[in-house]
Amino acid sequence: MEEMPEVQALYTEMKEQGVNVIGIVADGIDNEIVVLDVLRKSDVTFKNIIPNDKFVDDFLNKINAVPTTIFVNSNGEIIGEPVIGSRDKEGYKEIIEEALKNVK
Repeated sequence: MEEMPEVQALYTEMKEQGVNVIGIVADGIDNEIVVLDVLRKSDVTFKNIIPNDKFVDDFLNKINAVPTTIFVNSNGEIIGEPVIGSRDKEGYKEIIEEALKNVK
């Protein structure tokens, strides 16, 4: 929640370079109404998803820390290593720009 304004600023700045941001609300299954209210109030325009049980079992249960950031190319393949912990906009931008070098 605390980094949402930074992630929104990053999304706004990087979307013209073909970078997309998708938030996964890991605790949203049992709190969907609260999560939707928080998302509305936070004014984020990047997509956020509330995972279903299968996604939780197949993916989220393997994550040991929140937030964890993964980078996925346009083919749905994970690129690079997961980033554990929050970053500010510039921190994420550095990581993304480095990842883009390896994709192109």
